[in-house]
Amino acid sequence: MTCVTRNVRTYDHFCLTARALERVGDRWSLLVVRDLLTGAKRFTDLMDRLGGITPKTLSQRLRELEDADIVTADREPGRREVWYRLTPTGADLEPVIDALNWWGVRHSWRLPRPGEPLHAEHLLRAAVQAVDLATDDREPVRWHFRLDGTDYLAESDGHRWSLTAQAPPAPAWADVTITATTDALAARIFAQSDLGIDITGEPEPVRRFRQLIGTLATVVGPG
Repeated sequence: MTCVTRNVRTYDHFCLTARALERVGDRWSLLVVRDLLTGAKRFTDLMDRLGGITPKTLSQRLRELEDADIVTADREPGRREVWYRLTPTGADLEPVIDALNWWGVRHSWRLPRPGEPLHAEHLLRAAVQAVDLATDDREPVRWHFRLDGTDYLAESDGHRWSLTAQAPPAPAWADVTITATTDALAARIFAQSDLGIDITGEPEPVRRFRQLIGTLATVVGPG
């Protein structure tokens, strides 16, 4: 008698949701995509953001995402670092990540537990999305965050927000520049505390930033 072993990574029925999950539904896969949405990352950059993942598991997920044409690896002869970035197919997952993030904000929110990693990029994604979806503010804006020594740019053209992990393209690019630790930014968002945070810019853009950045706290309520 021949024993047929079922592939646990397939659902064995026709459904395009199931087909999609067969490609990106493994533990950590969508979180790797999440962290590549803000730009190309090295292996160490991804390890820094994916608190709790092992190097072996991350290597496996990156290989699987490459095989699925979701991630591409930029390898150059003589260069030790490998940079991972999303393919156009992978970038098409951005609305999926955004929808899951927004669902989590509204239905799965809680404050970080003691010792639980809180990465600046993940806090910014939730904060910017709250401004985008929970306010009627549609004026263009450019914010430069310098958090824990890493640069992030949050920008809206009045229709769509974007968040990227990079330095400003020009010295005067930003309307407001915010320099802080991740914990200090969290305190600004949830407790309106300016302790340990430096906000520079013209008075009106700074006033607007202070008003909008706290939107996340009004969406999630006490946590």
